[in-house]
Amino acid sequence: EGTPIPTWLSMVTLASNVSMQLIGSLSSNLIAPWFGPVSVVAPIYFSATLVFNLIIFGFILGLEFFDRIMIVGTYVIAIGTVLLQVVGPGIQDGQDIGELLGHSYALSWFLFLLVSMVVSTIIMVTSIKKYGEYKRIAILLIARSTSYTLNLTVSRAFLLNPDHFVLISFIVIKVVSGAIYTYAIVVQSTAVKQAKFIPLNATTIILLNAITGVIIWEDWRVISSWVGYVCVFLLLALGCDLLLSANLLTNDNAELGRAKLMRRFQLERSSGSRNLYSDIADYEGEVENQNIAVNKDADLLTSADTQRKESTRRIAWKE
Repeated sequence: EGTPIPTWLSMVTLASNVSMQLIGSLSSNLIAPWFGPVSVVAPIYFSATLVFNLIIFGFILGLEFFDRIMIVGTYVIAIGTVLLQVVGPGIQDGQDIGELLGHSYALSWFLFLLVSMVVSTIIMVTSIKKYGEYKRIAILLIARSTSYTLNLTVSRAFLLNPDHFVLISFIVIKVVSGAIYTYAIVVQSTAVKQAKFIPLNATTIILLNAITGVIIWEDWRVISSWVGYVCVFLLLALGCDLLLSANLLTNDNAELGRAKLMRRFQLERSSGSRNLYSDIADYEGEVENQNIAVNKDADLLTSADTQRKESTRRIAWKE
């Protein structure tokens, strides 16, 4: 049940939580893009969050259990983030947001992100509960990744001399995308399994910001090593996969793994009734359960026979 705390302490902790949330949001989503490429902000943010979750909740407070694979996954993401600063894009001075969005490919990508955010949000608000798990995950991934990417993009654009119309538009997008991202977090908590969604969400946001950096912010001009850059994001994706405690693309997945593959190659049966596609361990478990059931039936028969003999003996004694 826990130990009750005074009302004043509860209010203080609530106020502290809200204050730190606001500070974290302002520093990571608004101020951080002013000092570097947007493609670097997301990996640093998620890496710092994972590392400090591991240290505070795992090592110091002991409130969460982190197995070896999850710890290694956290280290992989942290190392990939450090390497990103070496091989990734550098700071580009003198950029103009009007000139950047003047390119057709950059404007098309920005509008694609905006439309994707709006459409996924409408579906998320109106009818997400009627879809299956994988479609829910896809809807939430699109809503969260596009809103976060647009939020970082317009934050950096504030410093690049936008005209009044563009500035007002970006302020609206900043507020709306922040609200959508926050609302998606609330929906996520009840609509999907967190073990599947959280690592997928981190991977999608990191990759989408990297693509946005190349297309809109022209990071391709200042990337130190393309091979190193691509490998870093592969490391980040692999690290997120290690944190994924659910089976998605492994052979244990019933829909995407071995079971689906086996349906394509059905073996012809000459005799017998055993399921050829089940694991030996599963089969042995079924046999063991059958043996237990047989033993129970034998015990019941023995008990009934004993009771019958006892009743016969008592009748004979009375006679």
